[in-house]
Amino acid sequence: MNTITQYGPLAIALGAFVEGETAVLLGGAGLALGLFDFWTVVGAAFAGSMAGDQFFFWLGRLKGSAYLAGHPRFGTRVARVGDLLLRHRLPLLGTYRFIYGMRGVIPFAFGVSDLCWRFFLAANLFTATLWSVLITLLGLHAGKFLTDPSVVARLPLLGAGAALLFGLGMLVRGRFKARP
Repeated sequence: MNTITQYGPLAIALGAFVEGETAVLLGGAGLALGLFDFWTVVGAAFAGSMAGDQFFFWLGRLKGSAYLAGHPRFGTRVARVGDLLLRHRLPLLGTYRFIYGMRGVIPFAFGVSDLCWRFFLAANLFTATLWSVLITLLGLHAGKFLTDPSVVARLPLLGAGAALLFGLGMLVRGRFKARP
C-alpha cells in the first residue's frame, strides 16, 4: 500500500503523458480508498497531460516538416487537414483530449500547422486543468460506487446481465449479417 501512495502520483503523471484517462481514473478511484489527496491526483494528471501535449506539439513544430517530407503521400493528407485544423481550432483544442487515440496526433498536427505556440500553450493550460479535474472526479465517483458494499454484492448479477446483453447483441448482429 505504501508503494502505491508513494509512486501513484508519478504513475498518474506518466499515464496522463501517454494517453491518460485510465491512469487518472484509477487515481480518482484511489481517492475513494483514501490512498491519495484530491489535489495530488489533479496535479499529477495536469502535469502529465500538459507535458505530453506540449511534447507532441513541439515534436510536430521541430521535426514534423522533415517527417512529412520523407513521407510525401502522408504529407499531402496532412496539408489538407492543416487548413481544417486551423479553421476549427477552438472546438478541437477544447475536445481532442476526450477523443481516444488523438492525444498525440492532434498536438503534433497543430505543431506542424501555423498555429501560434502561445495560443496552443494557453489553450492547453485551460483544457488540461479542466480535463484533470473532470476525469479525477469521475474516477472518485466510480471508486465510491464500486466500494459501496451493496454494489459489490450485486456485481456478479450485473456481470451476468452484461454478458446476456452482449450475447443477445451478437445473436441479433449475426441474424442481420446472414440476410441477403
